Amino acid sequence: MNYHIGNMLIYQEFVSGNDCPLCRIRSILEKRLCDQYLNDSVMEDFQRRMVNERGFCLHHTQMLHARPNKLSLALQHTTRLTSLKAKLEITANPKKAKELADFFTKVSSTCVICDNVEVNMIRYYKTVAEMFYAEKNFKDTLLSTDGFCLEHFGFLLKYASFARSKQKDYIYSLCKLEKNSLDRLLVDLNRFAAKHDYRNVDMPWDGADTALLRSIIKLHGDQAK
Repeated sequence: MNYHIGNMLIYQEFVSGNDCPLCRIRSILEKRLCDQYLNDSVMEDFQRRMVNERGFCLHHTQMLHARPNKLSLALQHTTRLTSLKAKLEITANPKKAKELADFFTKVSSTCVICDNVEVNMIRYYKTVAEMFYAEKNFKDTLLSTDGFCLEHFGFLLKYASFARSKQKDYIYSLCKLEKNSLDRLLVDLNRFAAKHDYRNVDMPWDGADTALLRSIIKLHGDQAK
């Protein structure tokens, strides 16, 4: 195995389990970025300018607020709100009001951390395909997982061309892996439903007690937990 900074998390998280390996990688990236945006580096001009321009979404604001360094977040909110205030013009003009409405209805949905996470995740989608092509044993590593949430499965397929001459084998392996994962989940969901019939009170759960939560994660990713 050729470990390097670009694939360490893939080898670390592509292991057997009931959740999506790429969701776990995304969570690690989010935590790292939240720590980054609360340390001294955020005082750099470029970082501060990006925070002022993009801000943080509610999800990442809550992650930042849960950390000890609340002063850093307060300072960033001060400059972000000052920047937004500068765009607020007192007016009675309906056309100008529409422009303001278009702008301010979007300010809570932009996020510098989301932007960074997505850039990094695209890099990981490509790297998984590149590893399938270049690393002899990576196919076995991929198939040792229990599949992906449907969104990340879709993104892996989207960047399948990075597996180059092994693209068809990569696509087939991904699709078979995900179908098998869905088959297992549906068996457990059916057992979960059957267990709610009083006639099946003595039926063993066989792991189906977690099926509903796993189906939510399959449909919406790890953040749905």
